[in-house]
Amino acid sequence: MGWWPSRSVTFIENHDTGSTQGHWPFPSDHVMEGYAYILTHPGIPTVFYDHFFDWGDSFHDEIAKLMEIRKSQDIHSRSAVKILEASSNLYSAIIDDKLCMKIGEGPWCPSDPEWKLAACGDRYAVWHK
Repeated sequence: MGWWPSRSVTFIENHDTGSTQGHWPFPSDHVMEGYAYILTHPGIPTVFYDHFFDWGDSFHDEIAKLMEIRKSQDIHSRSAVKILEASSNLYSAIIDDKLCMKIGEGPWCPSDPEWKLAACGDRYAVWHK
């Protein structure tokens, strides 16, 4: 994705990798971290039908909230990313200076009070101005 993010289609799982075939499933306990990443970063994100419609209301609502944030903050395939931290248990970044996010178990939040928490869940959080 780093070479040409504006042309990258990003996904967590699809019918060939996970679902009923289960060849290379995304770790189920990290699915929302994955969506927090692809729905806040450049590229063209896709949401897996099974995750959105078959994994229950909680997953549906969390994914829908991240999609709403992406749209309202105008995050798109050419958005700029500034990585703030990347370690084995934490990744944080600012996207287009409109959205800030973190995934992983490590503690982190933006220090500037202008950032308002927009969504959070197990091992992820997203803020916007």
